[in-house]
Amino acid sequence: MYFSIPIAPQTIVDFRGYAVLLAVHFGGIYSGFIAAVLIAAARIALFGGPNLSAFIGAANVLFIALAGGLVLRSADKRYWSRWTKMMAVVLVTTGAAIFSAIGTTSLPIMPVILGTLAVGGFFIGYMVDYIVRAHQLFLLMKEASHVDFLTGLNNHRTFDRLFNELVQAADRKQEELSLLTLDIDYFKKINDTYGHPAGDAVLQQIGVLLRDSSRRMDEVCRTGGEEFAVLLPDCGRKEALHYAEQIRSRVERHSFLLGDGKAIRLTISIGAATFPQVSPDLLIEEADKALYRAKHNGRNQVA
Repeated sequence: MYFSIPIAPQTIVDFRGYAVLLAVHFGGIYSGFIAAVLIAAARIALFGGPNLSAFIGAANVLFIALAGGLVLRSADKRYWSRWTKMMAVVLVTTGAAIFSAIGTTSLPIMPVILGTLAVGGFFIGYMVDYIVRAHQLFLLMKEASHVDFLTGLNNHRTFDRLFNELVQAADRKQEELSLLTLDIDYFKKINDTYGHPAGDAVLQQIGVLLRDSSRRMDEVCRTGGEEFAVLLPDCGRKEALHYAEQIRSRVERHSFLLGDGKAIRLTISIGAATFPQVSPDLLIEEADKALYRAKHNGRNQVA
């Protein structure tokens, strides 16, 4: 309103209606009404005091909030369709408000005013659409940077960060922290026999089994092709071995469905290591050594 256009004594034209629409668009009808009340109060208090034009302007933004909220709640979910309807509300109510305030003297300038409001509305709509889409892409990229695209588990990069954070937390709280490293037995044979899509289906189902078998505080990660890791905060050696055995047994009993409907059985080998019995610098190495022993001793076991 500080950069408004005066068109008659105590009568100004500006883009305040779009400020209300933005509040409605992002916050809903209640946010729109709050914005409308604040704008109406500012119009009366700061721009000419209580007069007919101020009260007409206040009624205008309140009606825009109401009509914009109704458009937002309609069944039409297409962005540009809703925004165009909201713009139409601004144009109609603003035109009616100007005519009510200054009468027929507004008619010669009405096309210029409404045309400017229409152009501004489309520009604001484009900027909102662009910003929202850019934010959505940013969130997708942010998620892709720390989530494995196939299984939806934490990826290796996130595993490294979580490992350091959980080790520091365990050391600070004087708690135990266990690490499980898991590897699918003879996974290459699955790919060679049934194809890589079948291998991907197996990996996805392993990811689901690991998530379903974990506690809320645990962190499940895919660290390589057929390699996984589970970080177990506040979990000692005995509990970690018991948890690992549950995972191994559950995988052994599970029927893995391939893309063509065929079901296969497979096994996994698991290595476990626990802090502080093992120092943080050696925890991953010791878990990997345990996994190697499980593989060397016949697979389908916990070491």
